[in-house]
Amino acid sequence: MKIVFIIDSLRRHGAQRFLTHLARGLARLGYVQTVIALNNASDPDIEKELSSAGCSIATIGKRAFLLGGFGWWRLVAILRKRRPDIVMTLLDMADTMGRPAAHLAGCRLLLSSIRVRNIAKPGWQRWLDRKTVGWANKIIFNSGRVVPYALKNEGVNEEQVIVIPNGVDDWGPPAAKLRDPARAEIGVTPQTFVLGAVGRLNPQKNIGLLLQIAARLPKACDWKLVIIGDGPERPKLLRQSRELGVADRVSWMGARPDMAAWYACMDLFVHTADFEGMPNAVMEAMASGLPVVASAVDGTQDLIVDGRNGHLVPAGDVNGFVQRIDQLMSDPELTKQMGESARRDILENFGMEQMIQSYDKLFNALGNA
Repeated sequence: MKIVFIIDSLRRHGAQRFLTHLARGLARLGYVQTVIALNNASDPDIEKELSSAGCSIATIGKRAFLLGGFGWWRLVAILRKRRPDIVMTLLDMADTMGRPAAHLAGCRLLLSSIRVRNIAKPGWQRWLDRKTVGWANKIIFNSGRVVPYALKNEGVNEEQVIVIPNGVDDWGPPAAKLRDPARAEIGVTPQTFVLGAVGRLNPQKNIGLLLQIAARLPKACDWKLVIIGDGPERPKLLRQSRELGVADRVSWMGARPDMAAWYACMDLFVHTADFEGMPNAVMEAMASGLPVVASAVDGTQDLIVDGRNGHLVPAGDVNGFVQRIDQLMSDPELTKQMGESARRDILENFGMEQMIQSYDKLFNALGNA
């Protein structure tokens, strides 16, 4: 079966990492895969992972879309040439540009994947998406908690809805050979309690709230906060960390490909996002044996059982986060027990093979219909 994925870019973000996992699994099942990136911004590791899964990659580039719509017609031309059995769009702009392109190219099966409540989508884009969403045979959600918003605001109808949760690989328990070098890089001792966060530095992830939380943690304790990720808010957040007096407690590591080492470096994972789909970073942290303290939003609530494998806190509740983090920092045995539960729960309920099989079953059912 031939499938074309249309995605906004190949940056190292959650949807792109999801796509590398899906492509790798589908490659084992014999799928012929093409990835079309609308924007030429990319991460070499993401491209490498897709290529190693046998995907051919085509990049159109933002400039081509600005030149009288040339990029959109190029997208149509690629789809006509490839003649895929299925086209699947991922992320906002891919939906907006990809749906009409696939429709015009005469593609028989079109899927879209809505991975978050798109509350920040511009009005013109929302209007256009509502006009084109009917061309999609199915809309795939990674969490059922996102569906009501899409039914109300995105023009999706109930017959289109398919829910396939994200999957996660078995990252294995934190190993000293990974943990020690990473902790040495941020200059902490074996006794230092390391809190970690992973995500784009943009408003959705609300890293500013994380810094406010850090400023409220006990200063007499030996702790460090490591933040993995990059984005447009980095200068603002660096300034905020200085203003709050926690700059010396925070290590900003940027986007990193060696995530197994950084999860191994941590003792507790903190996720302060205001809204989500089903966050890959939370799943990976849990698969690494870390308890998670997270905002009680969207798909995060599908992953964390409060008090068992972590804690859920109302979004934006600084006091709630501080209380839960302080509790775990003060109780190593509880932290260990929750981490073990997190690893066991996530692998049992959200294994990568379960996700791959679900997509394969959907693609074959549609292809044979």
